[in-house]
Amino acid sequence: MLVNTPAIVLSKTNYGDSSLIVRCYTLSSGIKSYIIKGARSKSKGKKQLGLYQPLTQIEITARHKNKGGLETLQTAKIHIPYQSIPFEMDKLTVVFFLSEILEKALREEEANKNLFRFLESSLVWFDTHDKTANFHIMFLLQLTKHLGFFPDMNSIDKDFFDIENGQFVNALGKQIVAEKSLNLLIKQFLGTKFDNIQNVLITGQQKKQLLSILMQYYKTHVYGFSIPKSLNVLYEVYS
Repeated sequence: MLVNTPAIVLSKTNYGDSSLIVRCYTLSSGIKSYIIKGARSKSKGKKQLGLYQPLTQIEITARHKNKGGLETLQTAKIHIPYQSIPFEMDKLTVVFFLSEILEKALREEEANKNLFRFLESSLVWFDTHDKTANFHIMFLLQLTKHLGFFPDMNSIDKDFFDIENGQFVNALGKQIVAEKSLNLLIKQFLGTKFDNIQNVLITGQQKKQLLSILMQYYKTHVYGFSIPKSLNVLYEVYS
């Protein structure tokens, strides 16, 4: 079946002498992996490789057999061009980190329009705004809505965040966030929107602690999830 669809690049892997295997999250079909023959050849050059950088938003034409293997990509072009992400090291670091998160967390080969639009619009927001130091924390929390483990807002008046059950509780116990300031920060992020994330005042150390909590939260609720290798680089950028 020939398909034309927007897609967001999650990862790319060298294959053979000159080809690539590119994993994408597509609007039409969810997760898909494509073989792109000759993408690394001298004749196609850097322009071709630039299409497949992490979280690049492209439009593709591909032939889907829908048998769980590699699909054949026929054409690709930029769908939504980024203005700042490719040129700012802090934003690139965040993009590499989030692409690893999505690579590990998104598994299903089925369309999810709401999830795709969330990814699309969030990345455009990130690209077009300057005050984005808290973006990745907000993104990770909002992504849980689409993955099925968004924290229970009905319990937000309680004191401590329960990582295992995704709710706030009044008593300390196993997998409970004990530090008061971190619980308050989680509540602040849950109660705001992307346009107001710069108003959440957070230190570099608190950001590191909150990211650690979120990674534990993902490990608890996403089967097979592992900590991204790029997390330590992110710590350095925002320390």
